[in-house]
Amino acid sequence: MIKPGAEDFFLPGSDETAILFIHGITASPSEIYPTAKLVNDLIQCTVKGVLLPGHGTSLANLSLTRWTDWYNTVKKETEELQKNYSQVYLAGLSMGGLLSLYAGMKMDNIAGVISINAPIFLRVPLAGILAPVMRLFIRNLPKVQTSWNQELNSQGRFNYDATPIDAFESMWQLRHKVVAGLKNITIPLLVMQSIQDETVRPDSGRFIVSRAVNAPVELVELKSSRHVATMDREKETIARKIADFIKDRQNVQ
Repeated sequence: MIKPGAEDFFLPGSDETAILFIHGITASPSEIYPTAKLVNDLIQCTVKGVLLPGHGTSLANLSLTRWTDWYNTVKKETEELQKNYSQVYLAGLSMGGLLSLYAGMKMDNIAGVISINAPIFLRVPLAGILAPVMRLFIRNLPKVQTSWNQELNSQGRFNYDATPIDAFESMWQLRHKVVAGLKNITIPLLVMQSIQDETVRPDSGRFIVSRAVNAPVELVELKSSRHVATMDREKETIARKIADFIKDRQNVQ
């Protein structure tokens, strides 16, 4: 059963343009809704937020899912939108950014990709290396409860209070595939990176741009935002950048 606050969302708009918003690991569409709603208001495009498998239910369920399950859901949702909209964009936060980038490498007829704080390099670099070892001793890694996390919860974000090691390890496998394949992206790409990100190193955005050599790419560095930037103090800036990114593509056509 889906927990209250973790559900999909759908905001109707343009008959031509739609954006699929994708949340991060352990979270839910609630963390991307504030920015998605602003984009919907700005340019009246249709926006949808999808709940990925294993999320919004229990840690045990998430432990059983892998990056291929999450990607297959993104692929299915994208193809459904493509049946009704001539332009479909993908926008992802954190792991959702990785999934958006991967879809941009693998899928046809995507109009563009927006990646926000994709975890290319972590603030604690050993986390990716030690995951196979940690899973021998613990199943779930508890999160540090900070005042910022409490603020996010008070804003309506549904998020697990721990990260399953198996799921994290699978996300890190996806990360390696994205890094290896960035040169294969040829569609327009908007990369946003929080300088004050407490989870992902701020040079991650610049790395994506440096490797996506075959794509029209724009980098936006968010100077006042933390990792969940879609709920932070620059969410209006993010929404405007996404709106401009889409309007620029529409003007070209």
